[in-house]
Amino acid sequence: MKIGLMVPNYARWFRGDGIWATCEKGKELGLDALCFVDHVMFTPRQYVGYGNGYMDCWTAMSYVTAVTNVQQWKPILTNAVVVIPYRPPVQQGKVIATVDSLAGGRVMVGAGSGYNENEFSSLSLNVKERGDMTDEYLACMKELWTHPVSSFHGKYVNFDEMTVSVRPVLQPHPPVLYGSHGPRPRRRIAERYQGSIGAPGRDAESQRSFASDMADLNKLWKEHGRSGKPYLMAMERGHLTTQRGQAGQDVVMGVAPEGERARGTDTGVRMQAGEERAYVSTYPLTHVDETVANLRRLDAAGVDMAIVWLPSYRYGGLDNQGLQLQQMEILAEHVLPKIPRDKKPIEMDYDGKRVTPFANA
Repeated sequence: MKIGLMVPNYARWFRGDGIWATCEKGKELGLDALCFVDHVMFTPRQYVGYGNGYMDCWTAMSYVTAVTNVQQWKPILTNAVVVIPYRPPVQQGKVIATVDSLAGGRVMVGAGSGYNENEFSSLSLNVKERGDMTDEYLACMKELWTHPVSSFHGKYVNFDEMTVSVRPVLQPHPPVLYGSHGPRPRRRIAERYQGSIGAPGRDAESQRSFASDMADLNKLWKEHGRSGKPYLMAMERGHLTTQRGQAGQDVVMGVAPEGERARGTDTGVRMQAGEERAYVSTYPLTHVDETVANLRRLDAAGVDMAIVWLPSYRYGGLDNQGLQLQQMEILAEHVLPKIPRDKKPIEMDYDGKRVTPFANA
């Protein structure tokens, strides 16, 4: 299994020197990928839990691309997830092609259709059409990436014989992993994408459910003439500790009014328009041995890449950057040596053909 890191592109401290130091430590650890998250607009209360300096994910990725180029380090650059309907597809397709061309062919699109109705309404989008928009936008982007001059006709996008000029280095196009649950997303993945974003939970019921979902996806994958298996990326989130007495406690960052139950930002449950959910970010204090067990469980479940999501708030006398680097050092010393690491080139299916997409990165 390959191991990546969620970078805090949502945090105000993650700029300039903070980005350099985080990437430098990632290179030292031999990480395989850097992952970015995506939100555009949210309410003042939500922003405390979401993050106090939320950068546009593609702009942040382009900056990190330059930093890693200078550091002579070539991690895969991905998302979990970028909400595809939030940006016009021609513009977004060009942005992704631009970042990939600057990165030398290292972008892997982690796509999602979104859930926050407040963001959709603020962007004058219909949340009920998000699935259809995601499908059409990605189809449009694929057309732009794979043809020097292209035409596209759909419900949301229409043009004839046009070019965005820039093409991605990664051929035939940057791989797309789709992050969602249910029968329709599984059909989408089997029909047109390179893989999925998801993971089994830690209880037996969720693990059985995940196994059933993956069996269905693999069945659909074969029915559509796809080779091998879908590429699978998953998250492992926690505040690492070597002290067993601390394990099981939660560090909660955000705003929850008295008497109101706080919900985490990663709930994924659709928000209704005008809903003022009290949002928090929750990091469980997790003993390093439990993190090792969790990552091994993901590996056994067929996960190809695990993205480790570490905290970077002020804690225990450390500032934000200090905690980020300390957590990465704990990861390096106590976790990574105990995880089987896959060093083979990544192979993925593109329309029934096996491709090594990052071979030239």
